[in-house]
Amino acid sequence: MDQITVILAVVFAVLVGRNDGAPLVALAIRSLHQRIWWPPLVLLIAIVGVPFSGVHGVASTLAEMFRVSTGGSGWGLAVLLVSTIATLVVSTATGIPTSITLALVGASAGAQVAGGGLDAGRVLRVLLLAAAGPVAAWILALVVTRILTLARGRHVERAVRWQQVTGFVATAIAYGANDGQKLLAVFAVLFGAGATVAAQDPRVVLTVVGCFAAGIVVGLRRSAHALRQGVLRPKPYQVASTLWSSASAVMLGAVGGAPMSMTQSITGALIGSAPPREWRRVRWEQSRRIVLAWVWTLPVAAVIGWALTLTITPLGNN
Repeated sequence: MDQITVILAVVFAVLVGRNDGAPLVALAIRSLHQRIWWPPLVLLIAIVGVPFSGVHGVASTLAEMFRVSTGGSGWGLAVLLVSTIATLVVSTATGIPTSITLALVGASAGAQVAGGGLDAGRVLRVLLLAAAGPVAAWILALVVTRILTLARGRHVERAVRWQQVTGFVATAIAYGANDGQKLLAVFAVLFGAGATVAAQDPRVVLTVVGCFAAGIVVGLRRSAHALRQGVLRPKPYQVASTLWSSASAVMLGAVGGAPMSMTQSITGALIGSAPPREWRRVRWEQSRRIVLAWVWTLPVAAVIGWALTLTITPLGNN
């Protein structure tokens, strides 16, 4: 196993913690007013505990896609990771929104084209279901928010707070069952194992926990600031609606073995949690960042993956 590929996988895992884990923890800390250790602990347990329990359909889907694009070689995986990391770095430097999941899929598709065979059916299915995540979360949030706003009673505030707490736990579980499994997929390919074996491999579990936790620490301050500038400043009942709706949408994707972005699903749910009379509170320019992430990330990652596969992989085979 090439050390460069291992280093790239570790860097990738830290970036996932920074881009995915930190925003989820920041949302929980701000809305639930919990001690700082509680939300990340739940998220870390879910990201390794859910696959360990046998739920790893998304990881299997992604790992198979990665094996097709890398040819099962360490250098092929290195190309995939470099393409993804490069896309994220350029996006961060230019301020353009992006998605790690989309970058992975785009880089994998580009590498497959360079290798002479694109698994178009699998790639298209993954992209279509991924795009359905924010839409499904938006629709679910419309329904859940309506139910919550109709609720009345002396203990409604206590009930909403309990729904926030359980909603975050559900969100963490859904992330572990879906979007977070891109980590498991990468390390499964790295160690040449299936998703089932990788999910129970102590090396994978410890590496994922350590790197993901480091990414949360690195990105927490930035995520807290971004949350204040987000698509909506939610009220307590809207936080509960957002968490449950996004968790439900992402979990539905996990049933189909399709990766869905948790952060994009949360954005869709936030918009859906705002009743029509409050749409003026929605920062619609922020919601358009989802579309921009798709328009930017997929082609950029695909081009980088295609170019690197043509240039670097032959050198690694010599």
